[in-house]
Amino acid sequence: MSSYNSASSLRGIYSSTRILFGLLPGLGTLIVLRMAIHLYRPDIEDAENRVRDYPFDRLYECYDFIIVGGGSAGSVLANRLSENQDWNILLLEAGQDENVLSEVPVLFPVLQTSSIDWQFVTEPSDAYCLSMVERSCKWPRGKVLGGSSVLNAMLYIRGNKRDYDNWAKMGNTGWSYKEILQYFLKAEDMRIPQYQHDRYHSTGGPLTVEYFKYEHPITRNILEAGQQLGYNILDVNGPYQTGFTRSHATVRDGLRCSAAKAYLRPASKRPNLHVSVHSLVKKILIDEHHRAYAVQFVKHGQERIVRASKEIILSAGAIQSPQLLLLSGIGDAVHLKEVGISPIVSLPGVGRNLQDHIAMGGHSFLFENPYNNGTEYGFNLFSALNVGSLIDFSIYKKGSMYSMMEAEAMAFVNTKYQDPAEDYPDIQLFIAPTADNMDGGLFGKRANGLTDETYAELYEDILYEPSFSVVEGARIVQELIRQPALQELKARPNPNRNPGCNHQDIMSHEHLECQARHHSLTIYHPVGTCAMGSTSNPEAVVDPRLRVYGIKSLRVVDGSIMPTIISGNTNAPIIMIAEKASDMIKEDWYEGFDENSTCGPINNTTYASFKNSYTDEVVEAKIIPNLFNETTSLFPNLPVDHIPTHPKKVTKIDKMIPKARTTEIKESVGDKLVQSQSETYPMNEDDPEHKYPSFYQSINPRLIYGPPNVMEYPYWPPETDRIYPLYSKLSRPSGYFQRPSLYRTPSLFDSLYKKSLFRTPVSNNLFYPTVHDYSRKDDVKPIFYETERVFTPKGEEKCRIWLYYDGMKYEVVL
Repeated sequence: MSSYNSASSLRGIYSSTRILFGLLPGLGTLIVLRMAIHLYRPDIEDAENRVRDYPFDRLYECYDFIIVGGGSAGSVLANRLSENQDWNILLLEAGQDENVLSEVPVLFPVLQTSSIDWQFVTEPSDAYCLSMVERSCKWPRGKVLGGSSVLNAMLYIRGNKRDYDNWAKMGNTGWSYKEILQYFLKAEDMRIPQYQHDRYHSTGGPLTVEYFKYEHPITRNILEAGQQLGYNILDVNGPYQTGFTRSHATVRDGLRCSAAKAYLRPASKRPNLHVSVHSLVKKILIDEHHRAYAVQFVKHGQERIVRASKEIILSAGAIQSPQLLLLSGIGDAVHLKEVGISPIVSLPGVGRNLQDHIAMGGHSFLFENPYNNGTEYGFNLFSALNVGSLIDFSIYKKGSMYSMMEAEAMAFVNTKYQDPAEDYPDIQLFIAPTADNMDGGLFGKRANGLTDETYAELYEDILYEPSFSVVEGARIVQELIRQPALQELKARPNPNRNPGCNHQDIMSHEHLECQARHHSLTIYHPVGTCAMGSTSNPEAVVDPRLRVYGIKSLRVVDGSIMPTIISGNTNAPIIMIAEKASDMIKEDWYEGFDENSTCGPINNTTYASFKNSYTDEVVEAKIIPNLFNETTSLFPNLPVDHIPTHPKKVTKIDKMIPKARTTEIKESVGDKLVQSQSETYPMNEDDPEHKYPSFYQSINPRLIYGPPNVMEYPYWPPETDRIYPLYSKLSRPSGYFQRPSLYRTPSLFDSLYKKSLFRTPVSNNLFYPTVHDYSRKDDVKPIFYETERVFTPKGEEKCRIWLYYDGMKYEVVL
C-alpha cells in the first residue's frame, strides 16, 4: 500500500513538471529525478555520512600532511593517513562534494561538462576531432571530491600483468605485478559471487565491485558472439586478459561507488582529518633548503598559506599535478625562465610523457528488437528517463536507470600486429547498446606517443601510426557482428555516414581511417606527466617511492606517476597506487615524534621567542633518565610500553611565583614577517583546590574546570599554544573528555599530544593512556602543561614541555 502511495506521489511530481519536459526534456527529467531522490532515496542522499567542509577560519596553521586534490588518489590517502590519529591531515579540493545525481549510473554522460568537470578540451586541429564542436575533443576531469571517479564510466579494470612488470624492469623497484597485486586486493570489496573466493580478488575493502544492476538484453548476444569469434568469456582482472567479459563496475547496490564514497565518507568524521572544498591551490612553497613546507591556496576569494610539518602530497591529476610543480619552480629550467618563473629544481620531465588511450567512436550498427516487431534495438538516454523508469528507480530500486549503456560488455582483443600468445592485447572494445552524437568511444589503443608538453597535437602521432591499430579494431567489430548470435538480431552497419566521409564502401580501410579522424577521441585516461623512474632516467620526476627528485617533503601520488599507460581503464590502478603510497608514507614516517619533521621553512630568519613575566628560582637540575617510569612519583602507574618518546632531561623548578605569562611568537620567511602574536594570560595562585585553574579558564571563561561539556565547545582551543589539564594516576572525572581528540592544538608548534607522550596506541584518548578507573578521586591532582618549539639559526629544532603539578614546575626537554 505504501509503495502505491509513493508511486502516486511521484506521478504527481512528474505531472506538475510536464511543461519542463516539453520545453527542456533533459533538464525537466533531472529536476524530477532530484526531487524523487530527496523524497524516496535516503540511501543516495546519505546525509549523515556526507563530507563536511571544514571552516576556513578554523583551519590549522600547520598540519602533518597536506594533500592537494581530493580525487581518486587523494581520497585514498586522506583515509589511510588519517588512520594514524597522531597525524593531522588537510585535504584541499578545488571542487565541491559529489551531488546525488552522480550516483545514478545512466547519467554519467550528463556529468561531463557540468560544474563538477574542469571542462578541458584539446586544441583545434585539422587532423583529428574533425566532427566535434570547433574541431576540439572534450577531455573531462573531475572537479569534485572523488575526482574523475565521479564522472567516469565506473569500469573496474586493473590492466595487464606485463604493464607493471615493465614498470619494474624500468628500474621502479617494488612495482611488479606480484608486488602491487596486494594493493588491488586491499582496496577491493568484490561482490560478484563467482569471484569472491578467487585468489585474484578479495572482499571487505572500501571499493565495491559488482556487475551493473541493469543488463540490456543484447549484452548476452554480444558475449555469445565473442565466443563464436574464438574468444573466451573470462575475468579480465584475473590471470588472463584476452577475451570478452561482462563489465566489472565500481558500483554498490547498483549505485556509483566513487573514491569519495568508498574512502572519504567513512573517514570524514575523524577529528584529525580536515577537508576544505572550493580550495584552489596556486603554489607549493619551497624554502632555501629545497624543502616543500607550505601550500598557498584561495577559497572564496581569500588567500591562505598552510604549512606541513611532514609532507605535501600532490594528487591533482595528470594535468594539474605537473602544472602545480611548474608554478612552484620545478620543471624544465629553460622553459620556466621563458614564462617568468624562477626555477628551483630542474626536472625536464615535468609535464612531458603525456599518454592516453586513443579511440574511435561512431562505428555503429543496427539491430532488430525481437520483442517489438522489428523496431531498432537500442537505448536512448532521455527517452528512457520516463515516469515508469523514475518510479522503478525511486520506489522499487530497479530498472534501466541502473544501466551503464556505454560498456555493459567489453573485450580485450589482438590485432594482426600483436601476438595472441603473449596475452598482451592491443585493443580494448567497449560494446554498447546505444549510439549517440556525443564524444563517446568504441575502442581504444594503448598509446605511448603523446609527448608534446603543450598537448596541442594530442592525437596526431597515434592516428598516423603505420599499423592503424584503431582501424584494425574496427575490422574486428565487423567480424563480431557477422557471428550467428548477432545475426539472429539482423545486425547490420548503420547506413548513416559521417558528413566528412563519403566513401562508397563504409567498411573500407579508407572510410574507417576517415571515421577515426572525424570521431577521434581519448577514453579520458591521461597519465604519465610526472613519471616515476630511477635516477638514471633524465625524464623521471619521482622516484619509486613517489618522492619528487631534488625536493624534500614532496610527493606526487596519482596517475601522472605512471611511466607507461596501463592496458585498460585507469581508475582502479590509480586507487592501487594511492594504497601503495599510503603504506610507503607510513613506513617513511614512524608513529610518534620525528625529529625531522618541522612546521615552516628552515632559514636564518625564522624564529620563535617566549617571554615570561613570572620569576623562577631554578635549583640544581635533577636528571631523570625516564620521567615516565613506574618508580617516578609524578606518574606512578603510567605504562612505559605506551610511551614511544622519552624526555632527555627533566629540570625541577622548586619555587614558582605565578603572576602572568606573555607569549610572543614571530615567524618570518626571508625578510618578510609572516606572523606575529602576543598574548598575556593571568595566573591565579589563590585557588586552594586546583592550582592555576585560571590558565584553563582564561581560554574560555565558561569552560570551567572539572569536567566541562566538550560538546558545547567543539572548536576549543583557538590557534595558539595553551595550558592543558591532565591527571596524574590513571583516573579522571566520569565523562571527562568524552571527545578528547577535540582538545588538540592547531598551533604553530606541535603540542604534547603529537609527541605521543600521553597516548596509548590502542586508545582513542589522545591525552590519556588506557583508563581503568573512571570515578572521581579526591587525591587526584591536576597537571597542566605547555609546550615550546623553537628553531635555531642553523635549522636545528628544540622542543620543551613545562609541567605544572601540585604547585611545582617541571621542564621537560625532548
